[in-house]
Amino acid sequence: MCWAPRVRRLWAARFVAAAFLGVGLAAAAEEARAQTEAIAPEYLYLEDLFGEDVPRGETVRSRKREELDPLGVRARSFLVFPSLTNRFVYDDNLFATDGGQNADFIYNLRPNLAVRSDWNNHELTLRAGGDLGFYYDNTDENYEDFSAEIGGRYDISRSALVRGGFGFSREHEERSDPDDVGGAEPTIFRIFDGSVGARRRFNRLSVSVSGGAEHRDYDDVASTGGGVIDNDDRDRTTIRSGVRVGYEVAPGYEAFVRGEGRLVEYDQGLDSAGFDRDSQGYDVAVGAALDLTGLLFGDFFAGYRQRFYDDSRFDTLDGPIIGSALTWIPTGLTTVTLDITSELVESITGGSPGYTSTVFEAGVDHELLRNLILGATAAFRFDDFEQSEVEEKTYSASVSADYLWNRYLTLGAAYRFRYRDSNARNADFRNNVLLLSVTGQL
Repeated sequence: MCWAPRVRRLWAARFVAAAFLGVGLAAAAEEARAQTEAIAPEYLYLEDLFGEDVPRGETVRSRKREELDPLGVRARSFLVFPSLTNRFVYDDNLFATDGGQNADFIYNLRPNLAVRSDWNNHELTLRAGGDLGFYYDNTDENYEDFSAEIGGRYDISRSALVRGGFGFSREHEERSDPDDVGGAEPTIFRIFDGSVGARRRFNRLSVSVSGGAEHRDYDDVASTGGGVIDNDDRDRTTIRSGVRVGYEVAPGYEAFVRGEGRLVEYDQGLDSAGFDRDSQGYDVAVGAALDLTGLLFGDFFAGYRQRFYDDSRFDTLDGPIIGSALTWIPTGLTTVTLDITSELVESITGGSPGYTSTVFEAGVDHELLRNLILGATAAFRFDDFEQSEVEEKTYSASVSADYLWNRYLTLGAAYRFRYRDSNARNADFRNNVLLLSVTGQL
């Protein structure tokens, strides 16, 4: 009997348990002492768990425009922000294929509702939204996505807080996704997730702990050749925990180290190809967060990653990781961003346990007029499938314009180009997308 997977699973479980224990200890310690030092601005690991509590700078998109910003609807101590976006889209390569391109027009309807508390302390937010797509010719591609989430922040003191949240979404898999099974209709999947985290600051030292779980449930889909494609072997649960320790070297400069443990469990012991895809692993990284008077802010890091798989046919994956989220404001009318992400994505491709996806993206927003915002982005994505010869490079670029007619109405236009270069057979594609939108809001 092989004990290695059980030992690795035990250590991963301990990592997760330790992080959750840290949440409780941080809260208990704060209740036992009354500290008054303020929480300085900082970027936090796992932003979806913690969010950002102190603005890092005013960008073109986030700048307040008193005469154009929606006022919302007051409901006692809450503010309600409803909106409805109508989008008209033309896609010249709907199925992201190398040959025999299929163009179509899509009407896209996006209702959204955001509710935010208006309290002096603590915070409670609720969000719900839909994304409905209706195709003119290819009606089998119609989709009805929606999501809902609730989150909150409890301020224990000026130097400590606890966050938490729960969410649900129903989504569809894009035809350009590397794991698209090529069914007669898009694959529908659901995501259930929850998270909790705490942060405590001790003068220049800050400590953050977090934990979360996510479950993905994929629907079966009809095959183009008849029959049904079974997606049950893709259903899985991911449990993760994170710890981040930062030290403010000087005002506006913070060095940090962070680590994350991750445990992936598939609902079925073996997939349709006979592989056990359960895994355990960790990421460790060191980096720096900076804030130069709100003109250049963000963080960047580098580290190391390992993944261990229960199936002996899958090699242990390890390698470097890099990342950044930087914003530069050269003038009050222009914002420049640079984002780098690197992640290991679960996959169902043949004998590969997954693929490493690295994305470099640069963007610029410019306020041409008070109510006219122009934007442009350029991105490069590299997907490297482990234990496979498959490599895919995707190049994309876009331009956009948003005209804020008044606080109730916004008009938008955008163009996007994508090109994928793959060494897999018939996996190359290119497409052009044109988009017009009208958004009403209160």
